[in-house]
Amino acid sequence: MQVTILSDKITRIRSEILILGFFQDVRPITGYAAEIDWFTNGVISSLIQQNKINGSLGEATLLATSKILTPKILLVGLGQKRDYSYKILQELSSHVLEILARLKVREATTELWGQEECSLDLVCCLDVFLQGCMANPCLQPQVESTGEAPALITLLTHQSDRIKELTHRIREYERARTLPPSTPGGSSGPSQDLGILRAETKR
Repeated sequence: MQVTILSDKITRIRSEILILGFFQDVRPITGYAAEIDWFTNGVISSLIQQNKINGSLGEATLLATSKILTPKILLVGLGQKRDYSYKILQELSSHVLEILARLKVREATTELWGQEECSLDLVCCLDVFLQGCMANPCLQPQVESTGEAPALITLLTHQSDRIKELTHRIREYERARTLPPSTPGGSSGPSQDLGILRAETKR
């Protein structure tokens, strides 16, 4: 699985599927999910008002749309904002990777869920996201899994001013081929088949 990082407008993203998160206790919804809601004439807000989705932790809803370049959207529930943490982000990344494998997705674009809304450190979110992915059986050849991980995952961020920092972090991964600890005292592990490629920004 290869990973890229991109800063671009959501309407310019062309991918097989777009993965967005929203909180159970934040209304109106915020972040990339709010942008997509606007471009799709309030589809997400309508589902919430009809009590078809609520953002509970781990909830996953697949939508189809012709309003943007990416035809499918996977909405992921982030639970209560006050409870959100790096640990939850890590667990969600493994959970979502499993869903993508079951859907046989080969190319996906996602945000680092909750990073902006909770003012979490961007680099630390990158670390725990990758650690969560690596914990999934899809990226552990010795463990039986339900499918293959996507060949490419693109991570979105609004913070184009931190692209250089992220690029440096990615180069560290490439040199070490290990996943660094997300918290002091944590342990690192082998990167298996994870290829961290580049970070880029488009205007």
